[in-house]
Amino acid sequence: MSRWVVVDDADSGIFYNGAWFADRGTLDNLGNFGAPYLSTLHGTNSTASLTYAFTGTRVLITGTNQFVNPTGVSWQCSVDNQIFPSVTYSVPVNNLLLCEKDGLADGPHVITVNATVSNQETFWFDYVKYLPSPSVALDQAAISIDSTDSGLQFDSGWKQFSPGFETTQTSSKLSFNFTGVSLIYYGFYDPSLPFDSSSHTATYAIDGQTPIPFDAIINASSLTTKPTGVRYNQVLFETAKLPAGPHTLEVEYLGTNATTPLTFEFLVVQNGTSASSPAPVSSSTLPGPVASSSGVLPFTPTSFTTLTLSGTSSSTSLAPGVMQTSAASTTYQSNNTSMLALASLAVFFLCRRNARSNRY
Repeated sequence: MSRWVVVDDADSGIFYNGAWFADRGTLDNLGNFGAPYLSTLHGTNSTASLTYAFTGTRVLITGTNQFVNPTGVSWQCSVDNQIFPSVTYSVPVNNLLLCEKDGLADGPHVITVNATVSNQETFWFDYVKYLPSPSVALDQAAISIDSTDSGLQFDSGWKQFSPGFETTQTSSKLSFNFTGVSLIYYGFYDPSLPFDSSSHTATYAIDGQTPIPFDAIINASSLTTKPTGVRYNQVLFETAKLPAGPHTLEVEYLGTNATTPLTFEFLVVQNGTSASSPAPVSSSTLPGPVASSSGVLPFTPTSFTTLTLSGTSSSTSLAPGVMQTSAASTTYQSNNTSMLALASLAVFFLCRRNARSNRY
């Protein structure tokens, strides 16, 4: 299984043309999809563009929608000057797939995003993700580790729970061998799961050192009531900077079936982990597979009233049940048929950041 490279908006390899500005932390609490990657964004209030050169076979762009039913923001994505469909949204939220291109020839490419903004609104860009060619050096790259990655070793206490795994069994463990200098652990919270405000109900340790406690839900001790709505892309911990080289992560749940479960969604490892996961382990090691990610952060169709797909004429299936067939935009309203289509999009996006994993 291939692993995605994550390129933050602040990366020096991204070239910005026009009037852009950098933001850190202003929109961290927008919506329920978590904060922007590394809490950074680039925004523009006018006509502007960005380009990024990469070597690989698949690429996507993510960003933030700040406004309800925005009317003054549009964008167009292209790879090697070939335009492909984009996706727009109607509610304020971070970590949104803006466009994605699969099936590229293995080799060098350039992705371009052209943004047009009016009405005092803002186009927000968060990060690029791409599937690298085997020859790409990763010693300075951030690598995303999906919940289906065979390098992750879950013990029998973990259970599949979209968009990843959860455990309520005391002393359940997860281990992962990696090469790099730091690691970010992302979890999620679903209100159908148990909840309490106990803090430090889990620990992580690097290379067998003293375990470091962390909360199974962000700011656990300050929560007085169960959160409403699913919370995705929650940074539960980030390691300190580590010596460059191989390391072992071990995570342990200290809670019970009456406390907030520990969840796992994905990891991001900085500088060095292989672009491919190791050979799959035996089926007895993992509690069961989940569909792999399309590489974007999760998507919840019930959060949206309108979703629009736009782009050039194409017969490529963008998601199960959704086909872009003409240059005109196609808008899906909140009726039973469109909600079924949106549910299909959820399978495509949520069951992960998909069954087409071999294509990424």
